[in-house]
Amino acid sequence: MKRYFKGCLIVIGVLLLVLAVFVGLFWWSMENNKANAESDAEELSKACDTVKYITENPYLTFIKFVPKELKTLRFQILRDGKISNDTLVKTSFNKNSDLRINFPYKKFLKTDTIILTTQNQLKYYVSGYGHYAYLHYGMFGYVGSSDCRFSENCIINNQVSSGIIDKFSGWINPEKSKHIRTIPPSGEEYQAFVTKCKINLKEAEQIFINQRKNEHLYSVLSYGIEVGPKESFYVFGEERESNRDHIDIVKINTQTGKFIRYTNYPFDSDR
Repeated sequence: MKRYFKGCLIVIGVLLLVLAVFVGLFWWSMENNKANAESDAEELSKACDTVKYITENPYLTFIKFVPKELKTLRFQILRDGKISNDTLVKTSFNKNSDLRINFPYKKFLKTDTIILTTQNQLKYYVSGYGHYAYLHYGMFGYVGSSDCRFSENCIINNQVSSGIIDKFSGWINPEKSKHIRTIPPSGEEYQAFVTKCKINLKEAEQIFINQRKNEHLYSVLSYGIEVGPKESFYVFGEERESNRDHIDIVKINTQTGKFIRYTNYPFDSDR
């Protein structure tokens, strides 16, 4: 009986050892596969991004606009400091349609900047399109192959974007606005910047609350921090209870706490 029990323990021990070896090898294989995928993604994306032209005809999506503000759009290509391919586009947007439009160019250089001007003279500088390596995966991870794909990510008026044309981000005076950037209200950069501000975030929010226009509707929208050459501001929005389609923009100086309200942003701003 003892010999039988001892034999069972040996068999169980061997099986557990084999299982442990198998699990270890599987884990090592998965980690090695993951490392190879990360390395290949970086190298292959560099190769993909050597493509000189953008031919995928990317589209732009408009937000916070009404259709009548987008009846006529002007597109221009900025290349080596010179403007070319000046193109006017008549749209047929209505209140029930998606406010989306493709670039009116079959192809343009990856290094080009596309200047979009809306009917009410807001300007958007769009650049930074490229390509990346899309890795192929199977049941057990990366299989070692890939293909090049177009990335919808770009830069619009100094902000990382997925092709969103935000009315509040439009430039009226590009020569001044190009020196201003906005830090999104999340992430490490935002938190690091807030710690350096004389007016902390809670104090800024309280200033905003004390100055709010609404009597009943509580609306606090955070649009991050606007950083200029000399000053920086917390940027908030207040959806008005008198007109739920309208948002006032409020800026609070990060050092002095000075409060500024804009009721027709960005047209009544200095940027």
